[in-house]
Amino acid sequence: MEKNKKVIIAVSLVVLLILLNTPYYIINIISSCMLVVILAVLLGDVTSNMSTYLGEKKGGMLAATIGNIPELMMGIWSVKYGMIPMAKAALLGSIISNMLLGLGIAVIVGGLKYREQRFNKIIARTNFNMLILAMSAIIIISALNRYTIYPLGKEALKSISVKVSLVLIFVYLLGLIFSFCTHKNLFLVDGEEVEEEERVENKLKLFLTVIKLIFIAVMLYFISEKLIFNVKTLVETKKVSQEFLGIILIPLLGNIGENVTTVMCALDNKINMSIETAIGSSIQISLFVTPLLTILSCVLLEPLTLVFSSFEIIISVLAIGMSFLVFQDGKSYWFEGAILGAVYIIITLAYYYIR
Repeated sequence: MEKNKKVIIAVSLVVLLILLNTPYYIINIISSCMLVVILAVLLGDVTSNMSTYLGEKKGGMLAATIGNIPELMMGIWSVKYGMIPMAKAALLGSIISNMLLGLGIAVIVGGLKYREQRFNKIIARTNFNMLILAMSAIIIISALNRYTIYPLGKEALKSISVKVSLVLIFVYLLGLIFSFCTHKNLFLVDGEEVEEEERVENKLKLFLTVIKLIFIAVMLYFISEKLIFNVKTLVETKKVSQEFLGIILIPLLGNIGENVTTVMCALDNKINMSIETAIGSSIQISLFVTPLLTILSCVLLEPLTLVFSSFEIIISVLAIGMSFLVFQDGKSYWFEGAILGAVYIIITLAYYYIR
């Protein structure tokens, strides 16, 4: 009953903030950010309910999937308003935020509480292989654009970006089949198989939860339009860097739900679910959301290609590399989380000076 009251209060607050539309873009940005945060928390609650029926492994993947809905919505409106640099920075920022900030905090709090946490190395290795694949595609296309004798035109870059995006989405789907069907035994946590087999599904509750998810996703779509429109006004008026807003604002708003999930799981000593949520979210951003936005951008007539700057590629490789070094041995300590957090702070400070 208490939980339902909180949901009703949150939804009422969301409706009031949606109706609030002042002539001051700063106030509109703040109210829109509050809306996104509230809905992201509600998404986390929906994820928790659904994972009750699906199990820890699938629950982590579900948390990552649902948690990326805000990024997708804000990305669509960023592309629609022609803010391509911000859209690209936001996609990379989501990956970096999950890999460095979210996991960093989770490892710190988990390490301080349990001293040492152990996890399935196969999960981490397979996930990092998929991330490296996505980065390889971006590096290849970016290098192709820079180092060919005759630079490729916009149409050629758009064409190859769409084709590579289709390949990445296909590999992402293959990864799901590998993890959940053909080799799911490799990804089981001790005791999880019995729990999954004996779990009784409540179809009515699951159906109502899906309805909530659809409702929140629709609200996020329209709220994202309001937020991005006012952010565009801020950029044009105050000459604020699109890249800085993309690397900081959108990832922090969009990832708050899954980052909270990651930290809470670490506190409960469910480090496998923490890794699945954070790294799984980064995989979905790199192998699904980014390719999907690339394809959708052609429909929106504002092409978003897979060509990124050298600085963006370097920091992405650095984020993935640092996280891989931390999680390659199957155990984590709080100091490793502090290192990940420090790298995130350094990257955000560097982005502030990009104009």
